[in-house]
Amino acid sequence: MSTLRRIGWGLGLGLIGWVVNLAALEVLPGVHLLLGPVVVLLAAVLLGPVAGGLAGAVSGAGTIWLWGHPWGWLNMILEGVFVGALRRRLTPLVADACYWVLSPLYFLLTYRVMEDIPLEATLVAGVKQAVNGLLAALILQVVLLLPSVRRHLRALLPLPLADVSIGRAFGSALTLGAIIPLLVVGGAEGRARYATEVRQVNEENLHAARVVSNEIESSLQHSRHGVFRLARTLSAGLSPDGVLPGQNFLEGELDALTSYSPEVVNAYVGSPEGVALAFSPRTDAAGRPLAGTDFSDRPYVRQVRQAHEPVVSDVFLGRGGVQGPLVVTAAPIRRGEHYAGYVMAALDLPRLRQNARTLVRDTPRRIRVVDARGGVVLDSAEEGTGQMRSTVGTPLASALKQVGSGGTGTYENELDTVTLVRVGSLLHFGMVEVPELGWRVVVEQPGTRLQQDVERSYFALLGTVGLATVAAVLLALTFSRIIVSPVHGVSHAAARLAAGERTARAAEVAEDSPRELSQLAETFDRMAWQLSRQMEAVERTSREKDAFLSIASHELKTPLTALKAQVQILRRKVPGEHVERLDKVSQQVDRVTRLVNQLLDASQLGLEQLPLERARLDLGEVVRRVADALVSASPLHTLELEVCPLVGEFDELRMEQVLHNLVSNAIKYSPTGGTIEVYTRVQPGNEAEVVVADRGIGLRVHDEEQLFGRFERGDRRELTGISGIGVGLYVSREIIRRHGGRISLRPREGGGAVATVRLPLSGKPEHDHHAPHRTEH
Repeated sequence: MSTLRRIGWGLGLGLIGWVVNLAALEVLPGVHLLLGPVVVLLAAVLLGPVAGGLAGAVSGAGTIWLWGHPWGWLNMILEGVFVGALRRRLTPLVADACYWVLSPLYFLLTYRVMEDIPLEATLVAGVKQAVNGLLAALILQVVLLLPSVRRHLRALLPLPLADVSIGRAFGSALTLGAIIPLLVVGGAEGRARYATEVRQVNEENLHAARVVSNEIESSLQHSRHGVFRLARTLSAGLSPDGVLPGQNFLEGELDALTSYSPEVVNAYVGSPEGVALAFSPRTDAAGRPLAGTDFSDRPYVRQVRQAHEPVVSDVFLGRGGVQGPLVVTAAPIRRGEHYAGYVMAALDLPRLRQNARTLVRDTPRRIRVVDARGGVVLDSAEEGTGQMRSTVGTPLASALKQVGSGGTGTYENELDTVTLVRVGSLLHFGMVEVPELGWRVVVEQPGTRLQQDVERSYFALLGTVGLATVAAVLLALTFSRIIVSPVHGVSHAAARLAAGERTARAAEVAEDSPRELSQLAETFDRMAWQLSRQMEAVERTSREKDAFLSIASHELKTPLTALKAQVQILRRKVPGEHVERLDKVSQQVDRVTRLVNQLLDASQLGLEQLPLERARLDLGEVVRRVADALVSASPLHTLELEVCPLVGEFDELRMEQVLHNLVSNAIKYSPTGGTIEVYTRVQPGNEAEVVVADRGIGLRVHDEEQLFGRFERGDRRELTGISGIGVGLYVSREIIRRHGGRISLRPREGGGAVATVRLPLSGKPEHDHHAPHRTEH
């Protein structure tokens, strides 16, 4: 596959991985299993590191926006490149495991050093991504072991997956089979325990919110009752012209109100215009008198002017002796429709805050009371800062819109863009409304406890998965040994049988194996026994045939010899016009004699009775003599001869027979004529090489071994008109083999065939004074 196609497939698989990542599987709350890495590793294993890196880049692109940094995305790219680079040496699981063994250094340099992420969060992120990657590699490895998948992807499978052992297949399948149920069951149990913890947290929050709500409601009722009663007393004490009593009287009444109402921090009587006529206490913290302070800008002053019942203000920033947020109750002083002023009492918010702190002491809970406009009435986590705070536009305000009184929910105060575990960053809250005011009491606590519980569940699950993996691997090794040992026994027996050991059997090896393997071994033994019998019958028939051929050849040689002699006698006695006919008869007799001799040689080879009479001679001269004689007798062919001395121990007659077969074949299978090339060389290792080449009809690639068989000539249509019985090459190969050499036949580029003979020489090559001689005729 070309590089461009690999890049295209890598990008396409990366897009599929990006889509698959959108459907994350939740194992535990905040712990998700992404299946996109399976596609990334598929690209890496089948297409190499470039495609794996591109698939990782596309598949993990969303993490840049999700996590707020590029290091998780880069990690996916590096994983694809690393596994792709090792795919020809290691299986996907082993290659991915090697990557994650080296990954802690990467996480320390990027997450911890460059992003300043806490070490614990870095550890959790690294472990989660490693588990996700290893599980993806295991899933991929098991999928690529399925026969239907391998059938379609065979050309792309690297060697470690193309040549997979039974033990590896069993180990991968059993490990995946053990892990998946554990993840399902352990995840379900972890989620159930998390849900229980969440319910308990919500109940605690709602209980605290109800307590605070009841206390606020009680304080407001007391304060409203106090200012209403004082306002009614002052209404009854108005002068006929509607004037309030003097300052001393008013201060005494106010002192009584603040003394007997612990929820009131201060109080004053205001004129219709909003000016304080009397105050309790008399001065502020700096000793300045408070009477005469103008509060006409306060919304409650305008509100109470229109009211006939006590009113409660929203939170505002105090300045009349109380610094910081303030809430007041105010009641109008009226006689009929005459408005003479009002009585105001400020709630003691510090006391309420202190009570709220006491309620959540030694817990991570936080209590906030929010008025109808979103202003913070009190916050158990803050001191009186002298500033107004509001929840408007905060994540809490958005979350409160989704729940009603007595409801619970979660929100993130600051979006967590650092780790994949978000459970700890969630704030769980319960909300209870204060009736008639629209105030909301919010009690919240962080998910730290839940996060710790999830982490304990996750690492416990990983520990269980690890034990299951070890157990699965041990079981796989055990069962693979049980299965592989008999299979190896059958394989070894088959190899011995193929090598000629007909007594090879496999039943003993598989005696204690499972039933199917025992049956396999028994079936193999029956097959081996039947093959042995058949081979014995074939060999017996072959011996009988060779004996028959030997007898027939000997019997044919006698009349052929007599016929040849009679033809020679007749040739000397008949008139000249009949000599040519007798020559043709003589040629046909010679041809039949050669065929009979070939049959005799083939039969002797079958009976292993072909003798060799070796003597020291120059094979080059034999090549020259045979090639000259045969090619010169063919008017359509020319000879290109190049010979050099080839001195060795050879049977001269048999080597002449071999060379006669090769050169005559080159002539016979070049029916239209052409050049017959014959040359000799001395190869390294003191080995003689004889080559006979032609430009004839040639041969097919798969014909070579077939043509060296006995009585084999091939099945090509071009051979129909060419005579022969198919034993010449068979006899030639056996003669060369008995000389310790080898012979080969191959197609020639551009048409034709090349026969090559290699034979060992004795002594040193004699190149010094016998240069190769080249002739053409």
